[in-house]
Amino acid sequence: MKHILLLFILLSSAALANTPQHNSHNTHKPHSYVGFHGMALISAGDKVLASHMPLYAPPHDYQIVYEVTTRDTHFNKIKSVLKKAATEQGQITILPTKFDLNLLINKKTPTLNLTVFNGHFERGGKALFTTKLTFKNPLYVEKITTSKVHKNAFELIKLTEQQGLVIHKIQSKPSYDSLSLVPLSRGEYNRELKCEAALNTSVNAALKNTLEACFKSVPRYLETKDFAVN
Repeated sequence: MKHILLLFILLSSAALANTPQHNSHNTHKPHSYVGFHGMALISAGDKVLASHMPLYAPPHDYQIVYEVTTRDTHFNKIKSVLKKAATEQGQITILPTKFDLNLLINKKTPTLNLTVFNGHFERGGKALFTTKLTFKNPLYVEKITTSKVHKNAFELIKLTEQQGLVIHKIQSKPSYDSLSLVPLSRGEYNRELKCEAALNTSVNAALKNTLEACFKSVPRYLETKDFAVN
């Protein structure tokens, strides 16, 4: 009987020794993506597109572009200010109330309350009005990676048979965020999808001119400050 009891104790001790010990130091908690997520708005024909204004670090480390809409009476007003901004090469941004970016990362279709700004919402932009937008159609969702070697990488998103959206894929510093509208022929882009832009992104005007020469279109959105070498 003593031998059986001793054997039981030894087996129990071995089992406990091999059991993983879970504690607060070993438990990895995913980063929260709840916060204030500013976005750039651009018009593309009859469509209105919202582009998340990313940063390298969570909770902003995703490039996300959605088609947005609303039944709110402000939608025609939004289209009007976007048309004016495109003519003047200005910028319209939005700042939704605090929300979980995972809604967009997971390609959900939330309706968000937000403020529309003439200019960059963090850099002196003027608040125009509050409204709400429904994020109806995810066009591009990509986590920013800094491990890629080729910095001048682009993605083409087909909007219609006649129009596409060229997105610069943000990589390691220095880099930039840009959106360019390009013509398509029967849904196809007939030019090479590349632009060997010099990555001295502190010279915003030079980069804009280079992108315009490459894609025969002035970038509808261009951000360099958040991706420059400090």
